[in-house]
Amino acid sequence: MNELQEIILLVDDSTETLGIYNEALSSAGYTVLVALDGEQAIRIAGRITPDIILLDAVMPVMDGFVTCQHFKSDPVLAEVPVIFMTGLGETEHIVRGFQSGGTDYLQKPINHDELLARIRVHLNSSRIARSTRRALDEVSQPAFASDLSGKLIWATQRASGIFSALGEDTRGSAKVAEQIRQWLRHSPERNSILKFTGLEIPLQVQFLARSTPTEFLFQIIDLSEGGAIEAIRLEFGLTEREAEVSYWLAQGKTNREIAQILEMSPRTVSKHLETVFRKLGVENRTSAAARCIQVLYT
Repeated sequence: MNELQEIILLVDDSTETLGIYNEALSSAGYTVLVALDGEQAIRIAGRITPDIILLDAVMPVMDGFVTCQHFKSDPVLAEVPVIFMTGLGETEHIVRGFQSGGTDYLQKPINHDELLARIRVHLNSSRIARSTRRALDEVSQPAFASDLSGKLIWATQRASGIFSALGEDTRGSAKVAEQIRQWLRHSPERNSILKFTGLEIPLQVQFLARSTPTEFLFQIIDLSEGGAIEAIRLEFGLTEREAEVSYWLAQGKTNREIAQILEMSPRTVSKHLETVFRKLGVENRTSAAARCIQVLYT
């Protein structure tokens, strides 16, 4: 029996198919939710988040490809693996399945042992990916993952903050997605770096790993000095001068050193810092520097 009792959403317009697979999956220890069409599947998934979705491609009204796109556009469901189950075997349908966000593709008639094996693999990969994301979130890492097309699958809170500051949608940025897609086409090595072009703030990312067969993990790194100052300004609602003072504070500079760098008096630096402390909701230099360092990721 499956001790974790993972939830599987089974979607097929054939009641006979639903019955066969429902019995097999239930016998394997899974909790099974069933839907006869895409709209019903979306309603069910909106109430109970499944751990994996088994989805028929050919259904009336709303086919599996469109249904999958709905799942992937939902932030809560975007990370749930989707396995297409269909009699369609043409390459164009397989490609369409992956383009719509599918994780795997099984052609009917499906061997039950193979189906269960694929489910275990994808559930395990999904579990690892979720654990990785939670760990990165907990240590405030600016990380995100994309699929092979460059579409962003998820982003940690810190990475989401950076993309928001850039005016970029973490799930639909054409600029980000296209540059990542082109990069992945050349199979980048681990730790290699991509410098984005055409964004409001200079930005570069490091390729960390292929966390699952369909998921690529990246970390935002090394904002340029000007970009870093702008990121601090946008994050905390500072003036340009306040952001400059905050940036050099985060670099460990004293008031006198900041004054020399920015060609102002130490007294003016102190006045700027008083305002910065208030806007950041902190009481001292150490706390202010720590908050800025979180934005800079240094």
